[in-house]
Amino acid sequence: MTNPIKTSRSSKIDNAPTPHNTPASVLKDSYLKRKQQLQSEQEQEQDDDDDSEYNESPSLSRINEKLEYLNIEEEDEDEDDEETYEKLPKAVNNRILALKAIQSELFEVEKNFQLEMLELEQKYLQKYEPLHQHRYDLILGTKEATEEEIKLGGKLDEEERGEDDEEEEEEEEEETGEALVGIPCFWLTAMENLPMVSQNITEPDCDVLTYLTNIRLQYLTEGKPGFQLIFTFSKENEFFTNETLTKTYYYQSELGYSGDFIYDHAEGETINWVDNDHNVTVIVERRKQKNKSTKQIRTIEKLTPVESFFNFFDPPKSLDPEDEDDLDEEEIAELESRLAVDYAIGEEIKDKLIPRAVDWFTGAALEFEYGDEHDHDHDHDDEDDDDDDEEEEDDDFASKGALKKVQPPECEQS
Repeated sequence: MTNPIKTSRSSKIDNAPTPHNTPASVLKDSYLKRKQQLQSEQEQEQDDDDDSEYNESPSLSRINEKLEYLNIEEEDEDEDDEETYEKLPKAVNNRILALKAIQSELFEVEKNFQLEMLELEQKYLQKYEPLHQHRYDLILGTKEATEEEIKLGGKLDEEERGEDDEEEEEEEEEETGEALVGIPCFWLTAMENLPMVSQNITEPDCDVLTYLTNIRLQYLTEGKPGFQLIFTFSKENEFFTNETLTKTYYYQSELGYSGDFIYDHAEGETINWVDNDHNVTVIVERRKQKNKSTKQIRTIEKLTPVESFFNFFDPPKSLDPEDEDDLDEEEIAELESRLAVDYAIGEEIKDKLIPRAVDWFTGAALEFEYGDEHDHDHDHDDEDDDDDDEEEEDDDFASKGALKKVQPPECEQS
């Protein structure tokens, strides 16, 4: 079916004869009348097509037009795409099969590309290691910055913040400067500024994370492709005895249709808490119970799981296809959502936090993450004298994930 040809308006068309300004004698059997009848028939055909239950896809429409051109008889309208393609001449179908073979070869080349990219990332991670180690030493306070580093860093800081901010910082340092070792609470502050991670950090978590001294990335070299996130804690950690906590993410061996690695599963590490009172992933409820026979009294502890960043090291398990029948759609959707969030947090730490740690510590990374939105919210706060309105603006800003830098009180370098 052909659609009516649409033309643009012009002065000539505006002055053309119409049924309203043309005498009936002229209109009878005229071109205009025949045109109106043709348009009416076309509109009727359009309405019939719209009311039909079968809506032909653009791809099918083009193929059917080509089939009509080739004088190939069409079958029932409810046939699928595969049957439609099979109706093409054998020579054309053979070419399509050849294209599938070529695509398979392209996919193999793309797989090799992804594997080589992974090897290249591993190679450069080794080149990053001396710099990451130097960063670790400065944060921990085992080494001091060189004059050259301070000069270069000051120049970069001046470009980012401007001269006025630099002068204010120098004045503040003269007034409140203290002799501190390293950079206290560096990783905790950086994590508090990373939106997806900060949403999982509770107040009890902050006390534990003050002992966090480093976060490292390591790629897997054997078995399935993947990576590890290694969290190092101070030996003075009073909450658990682990010096490191590791989270391992595994990819599937085969690439997905998009040509990227597909997340398979994650494995955490058991945390050896000193006792239940120091375990920030649970709430301890104690009650006394008296034995009816012996009359002895004993204390019973009830542990209730709570939200905590350290649940990150006990990731949700992927659903076994055999167990799908035991869960309803809502439970399956919730599990899939938890798996997606867990993987996203790992990627955020891997791709954003570790490479740009100092920018997340200072909050500068938020400007790159949210553009001018950060400055706009602060400008609005300065113009508004109402304290309540300022709090609402800050809440709106935090709800979007752009949290301000958090420096826990009395944070000492461990």
